Formats: sequence, C-alpha cells, structure tokens
Amino acid sequence: MIHYADSQICRALASFPVPEPLTIDSLFAVIQDRYPRPLELWREDPPLAGLRANGLWLTRPEAESDAIWVAPELTGAAAVHTLAHEVGHIALSHKPVVLPAEPEPEPYQFLSADFLAGCLMGRTRSQDGPQDPEHVKVEDQAERFAFALRRKALDRARENQHSGDPLLDRLYKAL
Repeated sequence: MIHYADSQICRALASFPVPEPLTIDSLFAVIQDRYPRPLELWREDPPLAGLRANGLWLTRPEAESDAIWVAPELTGAAAVHTLAHEVGHIALSHKPVVLPAEPEPEPYQFLSADFLAGCLMGRTRSQDGPQDPEHVKVEDQAERFAFALRRKALDRARENQHSGDPLLDRLYKAL
C-alpha cells in the first residue's frame, strides 16, 4: 500500500473538492463539473479488446465526449478507489488513453488488428502492463492520489460525524 503523497499530489488534492459522502456517483459529478469536455462514466464491458484493468480514462477525439470506464464488477469502495485513481490521472495532468474510431479493415494477413492498434499494451496496474519507468511513475502518482483522496474524505467524515449534536460533538472532541 502507498502511504505518502508527494507535493504535486498534495497540490492537486488541495484544489480538488472531495464530495461528502464519497461515492462513485458523487465523485463522478465533481469531476464532470471540472472536466473541459463532456464526460461519461462507462460501467459496461471493457472499451478495448483484451483489456485487463479495473478502470481507464479515455479520450475520443472524433466524439463530442470523453469517458472514464470502471469495471462493472467493482462496487462500493473498490469502484470509488478505481474512479479516484482515474481522477488522479486527470488532476495530475497525465495523458488519457486515446480510444480509436472503428477499426479499419485488416490490411495484413498475419498480424491481428489488436496488435496493430496497440491495445495489447496495458497500463502498469493491469496484469500485462509495461514496466516502462514513465508508465510506472504515472500509475503510482494516480494511485497515491486515489489513496490521499479517500483518506481526506474519511478524515472529513470523522470530523463531521457528531456535528449534528453539540453534546456528542464536545464529547467526541474531548476524547
């Protein structure tokens, strides 16, 4: 588990409004408001053939919107963490994965369209991801952002846990 956040992550998180309560829908609503283009949340089959990952931030240059894909089998904290990881890529100004338009007909007889389109190259958090140091750095930054965002939301929830009752609030702060 990653336990620290560097200064770049702290700056990105400081300017990011963490919703309360932190759910996949509330987090997506925040990023939708801040994203420069229309943004969709996809919870269906993977957008790229052979993809073995939990989430992906996609840009679609030929479409009017971009998308964040979160694996449909993820629920609760796992889905929120995966979305927070992808939000970390956005907040840290990383580059999205370009989702190509419909593939053109296969011009080569012996090479698969998947290989030619480059979709066999996964991210570092996928099981087949490259170990290129730049990819590892980008993925680690996004992961640290996700952990820091969830920690910030948890701390805020603890602080506000008894805010409705003045007696309980005083007792909680005294202990």
